[in-house]
Amino acid sequence: MHASIIALFSSILFSVSLMGQTINYKDLNVSKRPKGSFNSYISKNGEIYSIGDTIRINKPSGINGAFIYISKINIILSGDKVGAEATNTTTVIKKIRILGTKSSGWKVNFQTKGFTEIDNYFLNIENAIESKEIIGKGMTSDEALIALKRAKEKLDLGLITEGEYNILKEKLRKYIKLTTSLH
Repeated sequence: MHASIIALFSSILFSVSLMGQTINYKDLNVSKRPKGSFNSYISKNGEIYSIGDTIRINKPSGINGAFIYISKINIILSGDKVGAEATNTTTVIKKIRILGTKSSGWKVNFQTKGFTEIDNYFLNIENAIESKEIIGKGMTSDEALIALKRAKEKLDLGLITEGEYNILKEKLRKYIKLTTSLH
């Protein structure tokens, strides 16, 4: 009896661990589709996305104001590209899926809450990040620079320590794009 309880408990723990896997961008370069139920994804740029996270939609990259890497399907199963109405909105990750084929390669796709109650968005996440259709969980360069300036003011006023300022500066550095100009 004791052994059967331990076996049952072990199988429950094993099942729970399979339900909460993380998929990494680096894991997609394989011949077989990665299997499992994924609750988080580590993107090419190292950002971690999890079910329940909010993603910021930026602006369309397509002609005629349509998003190329964000599509929608509503509960009536009508599908379409997402238009300019989604610009500067947010969406919440509901599911993380692996799509594609062996020949085309595997891509991570997020199913998210749509603009209306009946819509679901589907984001080809890496292409959406690269095309700047989404900002993701991060910040724009300008937002990060403003946050860094505010932190510097707090440091100068003695409201935070230099150590706290340096930690924040390191976190914000990855978002700040330095531009160079030639004279």
